[in-house]
Amino acid sequence: MGKRFRTLFAIYFAFLMLDFTSSDQLFPNFVYVAMSFYTNFWHWIVPWTGEHILHLPYKITVRPNGSGDTTYNYVLQLLWTVFAIIIAMVWAVADRRRPSYHQFRYWCRIVIRYFLAYMLFVYGFIKVIKLQFPFPDLVRLTEPYGESTPMGLAWTFVGYSSGYNLYIGSAEVLAGLLLLFKRTTLMGGLLAMAVMANVVVMNFAYDIPVKIFSLNLLFMATWITWYDIDRLIAFFLLNKSVQAQQPEYPFKSKWKKISQYALKILFISLALYSTLWTSMSSAKQYGELAAKPPLYGIYDIESFSRQGQLVPPLASDSSRWKRMIINYPGYVRITNMTDSLDWMQLALDTSNKWATFISTSDSTDRFTLQYQQPDLDHLVFAGAMRNDSIRILMRRFDINKFPLVNTGFHWINEYPNNR
Repeated sequence: MGKRFRTLFAIYFAFLMLDFTSSDQLFPNFVYVAMSFYTNFWHWIVPWTGEHILHLPYKITVRPNGSGDTTYNYVLQLLWTVFAIIIAMVWAVADRRRPSYHQFRYWCRIVIRYFLAYMLFVYGFIKVIKLQFPFPDLVRLTEPYGESTPMGLAWTFVGYSSGYNLYIGSAEVLAGLLLLFKRTTLMGGLLAMAVMANVVVMNFAYDIPVKIFSLNLLFMATWITWYDIDRLIAFFLLNKSVQAQQPEYPFKSKWKKISQYALKILFISLALYSTLWTSMSSAKQYGELAAKPPLYGIYDIESFSRQGQLVPPLASDSSRWKRMIINYPGYVRITNMTDSLDWMQLALDTSNKWATFISTSDSTDRFTLQYQQPDLDHLVFAGAMRNDSIRILMRRFDINKFPLVNTGFHWINEYPNNR
């Protein structure tokens, strides 16, 4: 009865695999459209449960987004667990005359390992291509450590090294590949457990809000590997020899075997297309392979004139600019002398050399300035800004002066360079 119940508890993973509540789409968009009716059910029952069953002190209004650890997610996990237990208990009792659930477990294991393999492809390829953890951008390079969040620090740490991205991403991809074949499932499950354990620890240690989902993937890898628990204990702990596990082939007829192989090839092809190809395309759009915006760089203010008068760089002057950073297309970050930050939209007319600044917090705060580039290192803005005639001379900062950029790798270190 216990083994039967544990097998039926794989129903919990069915809820996980059919979860399309997040705004982060890990699958093709048509899947989310087709499952919208099912998703709307959870959008209704989760807030209702939080208000009427759990009596939470606030209403659940924030749905899963870039954060997978919202109140919505925790209530959703609770409902999945309760529903899975109820369904498993009713099923086990109603179908108690069945001698075993061997076939059910066989097909469940295939579906779950294919799903886990797909998710490992998703997260593996965006690391291999360095899309999830890009090299620290210009804004990050100019921020003190103390102003980073734990998650931001983790992104900076991992994003610095292409080699480390390739290592951890390749491990995830390899685990996914091994899970796709019967003979290598155990190796894939063990590698997936090791990979996901590292991800879970990192998520908890650096407060990265994917704790719930990464734990679920770790549980999946463990569930797949648990199938061989007796053999693992005998080999690693009891120092006993074990027989090789013979792969099961449920189909005997030739056409069924051909159909099974065809479906496997189709799945692998679609999985690679929707993960590897999509990641490569995204890298060209907004990753490290994307084209830099015009005037890309860090600019320190050398002189700031208002109404023809030079404004001294006083640390108490909140209207005088100190630094300007153009890192993302369409946006600019301005730091004033008091070190307060102002994010603005930036529209550039590179033909006529016009730049339009629009505040992200107040759309009425906008101004257009003429700009010139006297040489490669300088940039000049001039025109009317907030009812004042201004002229700003800037010098481009050489990012190669940052130790994080110029230190590089050394085989020989006579002394530790731990700045």
